[in-house]
Amino acid sequence: MARLLWEERAALLGFGVGWVLAVSGATWAPWVERPAAALVLTAPDLAEFVKFLPEVRSGALEVQRLIFLAPLFLVTLGAPLVFGSVVPGLPRWLRVLVRLAVLSLALWLLPPVWNPVVLVSEEFRLQTVGCVACLALAVLWRSQWHVPRFLTMSLALGWVAAPSLAIWQFTKVQQAITQAYAAPIVPGWGAWATLGGGLLMSGVLGWEWYLANHREARRTAAAGGCTK
Repeated sequence: MARLLWEERAALLGFGVGWVLAVSGATWAPWVERPAAALVLTAPDLAEFVKFLPEVRSGALEVQRLIFLAPLFLVTLGAPLVFGSVVPGLPRWLRVLVRLAVLSLALWLLPPVWNPVVLVSEEFRLQTVGCVACLALAVLWRSQWHVPRFLTMSLALGWVAAPSLAIWQFTKVQQAITQAYAAPIVPGWGAWATLGGGLLMSGVLGWEWYLANHREARRTAAAGGCTK
């Protein structure tokens, strides 16, 4: 019993650290670091900034700008589902904290300047749908929800795949940003925090999956021994 409690607390701590890292990297941490604060670009900034690069505007460089928002969407959408899966029966104060965090993070998916007409326009419609989905989940989420394992494992893969794709996308526009800034540009610590956080969360879920299978195998073996 004590070992099980220790495993749950370790899993919650590891997942929480990974989630904070991923959220920091996907929201306010710099992907383009410059001494002047006005020139610093975060992942949501990049989703807008790349549209105005001359190479992108001319069509010479093809960019999927929403990839920069994909890590934020997945960590926001998956938080209430997986926190309850990692440690069933979360304390009330932690459920409230997660819910408030998701409600605020969902708004980061929207463009910096918007109105109802902008939100339903073709360019921003997908961002609006993502934001609404995260908001709805935060409002409707209950800690006793059963989350299918395939869904949690899909999220775990997404937490690694999304930042990896975003960093790859960054390398595609890296030269164009370098020319726009007239200075060498490399991925900032926000990019690596997003990826590192995703890897840590995925690792915790993988470990939890392994322990659950191991405990189930031991129970099955014990039950089989009792029936003989």
